[in-house]
Amino acid sequence: MNEAQLTALATVLLVLVGGAQVGILLGQRQQQRLDWAEMYRRRWIELKGDWATVVFLGRRASDYYQVAHHEDLQRLREATQATSNSVASSWAQASVRNICGMLSDLCSRVLQGHIQVQDVYPIFGSELLRQGAPLRVLLDGNSSHLQAYGRLGPTEEEKRHDILRREMTTWLVCHDGIRRRCLIMIDLLWAEAARLEDLPPYELIQAANIKKGTGHLNRARLRTEAFRLNRWWSWRKCLRLANYLRHSEWRHVPWRRGLSKTRLKKLDDAWTKRYLNT
Repeated sequence: MNEAQLTALATVLLVLVGGAQVGILLGQRQQQRLDWAEMYRRRWIELKGDWATVVFLGRRASDYYQVAHHEDLQRLREATQATSNSVASSWAQASVRNICGMLSDLCSRVLQGHIQVQDVYPIFGSELLRQGAPLRVLLDGNSSHLQAYGRLGPTEEEKRHDILRREMTTWLVCHDGIRRRCLIMIDLLWAEAARLEDLPPYELIQAANIKKGTGHLNRARLRTEAFRLNRWWSWRKCLRLANYLRHSEWRHVPWRRGLSKTRLKKLDDAWTKRYLNT
């Protein structure tokens, strides 16, 4: 074997070794993502009670749709009656801190590239998004629509419930980083749900109409947070994730990502027919 053949053989071996190393690294990265996803799955299961408390806090005191079982809901109402203006409600604050802290941590992992939205969406999915409105009430502090009590005004239970909700909103305002990252995570999960068509079409339509005015603000918030976490050298990742939110917005150009009005109209007709036949 001459020198040229030895050189060619060595080059082939180097290419094979390099390819094997790349494959190993990709496999390790995939396994790491799966490990992260499994960890968040366990955390979400452990925090089911806290999630029920958060939904209770973000809804009216007498709302029909809740996550907590009847017995747990009764205990939450009794705890609300014991709410005091002079002492912080630690039980409610603990639930908000646990749920929002987990979502904030998860958002940081996604923005840093440790895990992808597609990996964690099956864990939370529509279960979280269908009850996302109460969480957004706490995060945004916009609860005026919950306080339409009519001429008689709120009952004593409703007054205490409102005081408790404001206390939780104030806590989140004082922890603005957690609040921001929770909102970003909800936006990312909603974008994935829209891409998979997992939610009722009318909800996707309503959200897309709202995002006509807020979509660019949501993308700007994500880009700013991603740059804050990763610095300037991650600009491609920041732009890619911000562009991912377009899955839940109306599509303006046929070949761009986004929701199609024609497609959603067909889905809405089919969904309504199935719903009425149940």
